[in-house]
Amino acid sequence: MNRIKIFIISCLLFFGLILRLYHFDSPIADWHSFRQTDTVAVTKIFSQNGFDFFHPRYYDVSSTQSGMNNPHGYRMVEAPIYNTFSLMFHKLFGQNIETSSRLISILMSLGSGLLIYFFVQKITGLFLPSLFSLFVFMVLPFNVYYSRTTLPEPTAVFFMLLSLYLFTKNIYFSALTLALSILVKPYTAIILLPTLLTLVSIYRTNLILNKNYYKLFIFGFISLLPFALWRLWISQFPQGIPVSNWLLNNGNTTTFPNWFHGYNLSFLNKMVALRPHWWYWLFQDRLANLILGTYGIIPLFLGLAYRRKHSQPIAISLIFGIVLYFVIIAQGNIQHDYYQVLIIPSLSILSGLGYYYIYEIIFQNSFLKIFSLVTIFTLSTFFSYQRVIEYYKINNQNIITAGEMVDKITPQNSIIIAPYNGDTALLYHTNRQGFPIEIYNFDNIKTEFPSRPIYFVSPNFDDYTNSVIKQFPTIYRNDQYIILEI
Repeated sequence: MNRIKIFIISCLLFFGLILRLYHFDSPIADWHSFRQTDTVAVTKIFSQNGFDFFHPRYYDVSSTQSGMNNPHGYRMVEAPIYNTFSLMFHKLFGQNIETSSRLISILMSLGSGLLIYFFVQKITGLFLPSLFSLFVFMVLPFNVYYSRTTLPEPTAVFFMLLSLYLFTKNIYFSALTLALSILVKPYTAIILLPTLLTLVSIYRTNLILNKNYYKLFIFGFISLLPFALWRLWISQFPQGIPVSNWLLNNGNTTTFPNWFHGYNLSFLNKMVALRPHWWYWLFQDRLANLILGTYGIIPLFLGLAYRRKHSQPIAISLIFGIVLYFVIIAQGNIQHDYYQVLIIPSLSILSGLGYYYIYEIIFQNSFLKIFSLVTIFTLSTFFSYQRVIEYYKINNQNIITAGEMVDKITPQNSIIIAPYNGDTALLYHTNRQGFPIEIYNFDNIKTEFPSRPIYFVSPNFDDYTNSVIKQFPTIYRNDQYIILEI
């Protein structure tokens, strides 16, 4: 790679960094703050109580997530690899936990962009489609926002792409990085599966015909064993495992008769995928409008038409990976848009190939080439930006100020009742463990935590809050929130 190309790539990565620093220091009260705070709370507790990889905890001690009492606040979901990196960054550079967590996400995102460039370079042998793919990944408004959140998805994406890049170079290192990706987000295995099978087919001479097929078994074993062991470990803490069956292709809407002409059709009622709302939410609203800004669909599909070395079979496999992910994790993808962060690399690669197809094949006239690329990219980015810019807004500043006041005037070991419709953002800003839901039997809470003081905070003077005000003394009140001693 010559110096000019290195300079261009470096400038693009720096530009991506600048975009990701937008509202970098804002408090975690923006879009999907409940999921962000749940993640970063694990790192905070590591910092306060000591690092304990096998016992991640967060502030929510309610039964909301698992349906079981969780007095220790166990958070047994993904292995806390992202939290480990964030804690190390915090210890090394002295940044606060939120800043360290966001910086790790940003660095992982920049690394993912570089891996996308190298992977497209590998499958096409060309500079421009690789650069276009990197460019799309760096500037997609949806990806920019989620690349600076305190979520584990950017870390999972990085290791997923590293595994993909290493697969034909060193299959054992590829397996190790895939294992890390699966530990952070198991869904990455679903997305990668079609592409890995395609790579096996493309490079079958090295992997199969030369009696090296045993490497594939070793690859699968190394990739899946850590996840299997992690699941076995956390099964000992069921109170810390959120209910997750609803995330799958498992609905409960009765649309079809259970029995029809002697055939049992009850399985159709459980299917979420392929129903009209599945197509609408995932393909029209999320993929086409939110992520690609409508016009980005053009280069996405043209990326499938481009043929250069192994680009077309890889492009088709990427589409299959997205569809497979949407089908299996149907309800989760519909319910939460951050689930689509994992498909952004696939979309970026396809779009990069498509932009190159427009540039190199569709038009011969230089003006038309540039005009078409700029027009499609500008329109798609603008329409996506109009929706994503709302994600940065803090809709309720009171949860931050109320939480800070609780942190200031209550003991560190307090249990805080912070009802916010199950959203843990208010509870997180108190820097205390507690309940993000309405509590009606306070005696049960006192019995469960007999040696810990209990307080109530609410930024809403609704009927429930007013009923609690009548029962317990106020220790702080203003027009925005109230704090009571239970």
